[in-house]
Amino acid sequence: MRRTIFFPQAVADRGMRGYEMFTIHFERAARELARSDGDPSLASLNVSRSAWDRWMVGDIKGLPRHPTRRVLEHLLGETAERLFGPAEPEAGTPGTCREDLLHSDTRAPHVAAVESFRLADRQLGGGHVYRSVVHYLTTVVAPGLVGAADDGRDGDTAFGSAVVLTEMAAWMAHDAGRDDLAATHFARARRLARGLTDGTADANVLAGMSHLALQTGQVKSAVDHARSGLAQLSSGPRVPVLLARLHAMEARAQAQQGERGEAHRSLDAARAALTLAPPAPATPWVAPFDEAALASETASALLDLGELDEAAQEARRALTLRDATRARSRAFGHITLARVLLAQEHVDVACHVGYELLVTGQTVTSQRLGRQLDVLRSEFNGFHQLPEVRDLLSRMAEAGKHRRLLLGSLALPEGPQ
Repeated sequence: MRRTIFFPQAVADRGMRGYEMFTIHFERAARELARSDGDPSLASLNVSRSAWDRWMVGDIKGLPRHPTRRVLEHLLGETAERLFGPAEPEAGTPGTCREDLLHSDTRAPHVAAVESFRLADRQLGGGHVYRSVVHYLTTVVAPGLVGAADDGRDGDTAFGSAVVLTEMAAWMAHDAGRDDLAATHFARARRLARGLTDGTADANVLAGMSHLALQTGQVKSAVDHARSGLAQLSSGPRVPVLLARLHAMEARAQAQQGERGEAHRSLDAARAALTLAPPAPATPWVAPFDEAALASETASALLDLGELDEAAQEARRALTLRDATRARSRAFGHITLARVLLAQEHVDVACHVGYELLVTGQTVTSQRLGRQLDVLRSEFNGFHQLPEVRDLLSRMAEAGKHRRLLLGSLALPEGPQ
């Protein structure tokens, strides 16, 4: 018999939208608890979709098994008796029932999963989320592609889901330090994009490939991918957010090549495109790109061009615009700002930003973040004669050891996925 319990409200209050997002956080909590309790068996715990469905509608006969209860209590900060006991009268919103929460993703296939994966990736890093995305792709999305090419709009929805999730898997693989897997996923995403009726999805993949090329020092490829994406959009629907991202990637590459005038023109084009973007996304299949993202890319381009005052202004703007839920983005923003300040020889302020970075990045397990931290440490080393720098470097080294341990436990499997 169904009854209204507190569990759905508890997960909603913590931003865990949908089964996919909850699973990522639950498995992470299980691994943390396994380490702290010295009980490796906890690390393999998971919650089935059927159990989740029952909990969301209050179809329960008793409490979950003890190990599962331990993880739920660790994750949600409430006792199992509270989680599976009666909901408070004020919990929830008028007109919303538990069935709406449970089935909200069925009215727009895969969209809720895409948003859940994006949110978890931003908060935790790709290493935590990659396996969940690949599992969802192979078990839920891929079977729906059979015959989808002949189904009109439904076919576009199926292929759009496959494209965006495959591109997401590519970025998560890169974030976890596996650029070989990232390249495989990007190539697959482009093949899938050709099953769509317009070039928007392919242009979105090209934007991701351009960004990855920048991360791996392939500047010419970054320019080529960005311009190919812009060409795709020139003959199809205009998507201002995607145009802005492609122009920003082009500007980053031009700045690394020392092409000052071209880089500024591309940044101006990115700003102009973003002013035309509607408040709501035009399509869930295009990766988000907002003012904070543009400010971050602009700061990096200006740093490469040696325009330090302007770079510092854009880096601070990016941090102001980016809220606390975007832990990885804020960590990258702190790195960029600290690098600019060191280039200006404002070492004391750079140290302050460095301490903020230690707090911001402590929950993010990302090889990409680790590589940028290594660059920042080497730049701080140029001022190691200062006591405050030596103290910061010591703390960064300790944080680096902890991060390497976490990354080691999240190593992705070898071979193609």
